[in-house]
Amino acid sequence: MSRSYEGLAGLTAREHTPTKNFGAEVDVLDLADTRWHNFAAEQSQAQIFHHPAWTQLMADCYGYRPFVLAVRDADGHIRAGIPMVEVPGLLRGRRWVALPFSDYCAPLTCSPDTQSTLINSLIQAYGAGNAPPIELRCELPPHTAVKSHSEHVLHTLTLDPDSSSVAGRFHSTHRRNIKVAQTRGVRIERGNEREHVEAFYRLHLETRRRQGVPIQPWRFFDMLWSKLIANGLGFVLLAYKDDECLAGAVFLHWQRTLTYKYGASAADGLNLRPNNLLFWTAIQWGCENGYSLFDMGKTDLANTGLRAFKSGWGADEMPLVYSSLPPQSSSSVTDRLMPIMQSAIQHSPAWVCRVTGELVYRYFG
Repeated sequence: MSRSYEGLAGLTAREHTPTKNFGAEVDVLDLADTRWHNFAAEQSQAQIFHHPAWTQLMADCYGYRPFVLAVRDADGHIRAGIPMVEVPGLLRGRRWVALPFSDYCAPLTCSPDTQSTLINSLIQAYGAGNAPPIELRCELPPHTAVKSHSEHVLHTLTLDPDSSSVAGRFHSTHRRNIKVAQTRGVRIERGNEREHVEAFYRLHLETRRRQGVPIQPWRFFDMLWSKLIANGLGFVLLAYKDDECLAGAVFLHWQRTLTYKYGASAADGLNLRPNNLLFWTAIQWGCENGYSLFDMGKTDLANTGLRAFKSGWGADEMPLVYSSLPPQSSSSVTDRLMPIMQSAIQHSPAWVCRVTGELVYRYFG
């Protein structure tokens, strides 16, 4: 299932396949190659965005072409690798991304030397015109051909089998709000059925419309359920007061990391503090099920309120650095379109939010 770049040298760029030799040690692997599956599963630093099912979800939902760039040793064993997809051009031109809609996705490596081989091959391939622009959701070593930038932060919370010891790190405001939610009768339902994803999506649509942001196509969440959640790689938490759904969140997990990926809230239920109880329930679940890290996801630097909310759980905040070849300006067509779409979505029926996402979301990656 592997294909060396030398073996693909006769293909044309129109076929949208990596065609040139990056070096004798670097191969293109099919995403379905079991060697990549096995290698990723053996790496302690791997998390849900490295799982082949996540990459396949991107490919199947948005029509991206998936592949893996891998460094192999003399015996053919993978020593480093990174999953990638080719995103079609429209808003920003054709490019390779590792990975779209993923908070971070650094190469998985066995040693610094194999990581350098992989990264240097990417830089050389782009410089020689053998690859389109490349975007990586990680920080690359300093290089004149690379631009690294940070517009987000990442919050992670170290977990412990004893959830009470983790709770001892919470800010008093969070502890108080958990009690408020419990006292006022908020209950949390955890589920992994399609109906739980559907309930979350309805609330997510309401939230996105309120924010003026296009929503992912429903088929994305349907595939998220069938490819990941239904296969034991995630769950949904829903917060209820009586029969009214006040808040919800989608959590994914693999290896030792529990990842908060999507959240939604009803505007008129926030006074009951459902999100505090929802996060506390997720933290307890992670502690009880042997996870060592709770990844709370990325947050815009300017969103000081959300940053304070996440830090208040005792989470560590760190810059989230992305890299690109060639160096790109921070402004893009997408950035310029967002204010226009925001106003249109906020002042339109919910179907406008859905249709906008159906039409353009695949190009945001």
